[in-house]
Amino acid sequence: TDKLLGTMTTTSSEKAKKYLENMGVLVQTDTRVESYDGRSVITTTGNILSLNVIWTAGMKGISVDGIPKGVITPAGRIEVDKINRVTGMDDVYAVGDIAYMATDQFPKGHPQVAPVAIAQARNLARNLINTRQGRQLQPFRYKDKGIMATVGRNLAVVELPFIKFGGFPAWVTWMFVHLMSILGIKNKFFIFVNWLTNYFSYNLSLRLIIKPGK
Repeated sequence: TDKLLGTMTTTSSEKAKKYLENMGVLVQTDTRVESYDGRSVITTTGNILSLNVIWTAGMKGISVDGIPKGVITPAGRIEVDKINRVTGMDDVYAVGDIAYMATDQFPKGHPQVAPVAIAQARNLARNLINTRQGRQLQPFRYKDKGIMATVGRNLAVVELPFIKFGGFPAWVTWMFVHLMSILGIKNKFFIFVNWLTNYFSYNLSLRLIIKPGK
């Protein structure tokens, strides 16, 4: 694609690209991988010599036996109606990443993020109760509270309905939101202490970006 963060604005994508380039990452957009022979990645803009290739180009749903082929999108998502019921089926539902619900606000389906899955599950649970009690079903409406992406240490981008920002403030916001989503006070405390220790000690067991020595 023409930008790094498909679900975010061009401004946030450009910030993320700048952050990565400052860390020594060579970013290529508008480039499609055609093949890999074990030594060279062949792309539409040239070849990249490498013995190690990590492929992280999104996700694809796993097909389930019994689901009509006509309701499965090329990305493997299952088409559902406004109450997350699989199109053309009774008493079969799909929520979250696997569910494809096209709306005016999200013509390509909702973002594949946790808040969408949680909200759909809650709405479906209420509708299952409504069905048993003979009450009217409520269609799913997603209230987008914003989206975030972390790029690295002290680097992130945040898009809220009323403001967009990046850098260290965005990274702190990302950390806070993820910390609050963890269940249990005890878990929150130990994870916070672990993050704090790693921040000041630089003690990370996994480093995806290794800068060359001086």
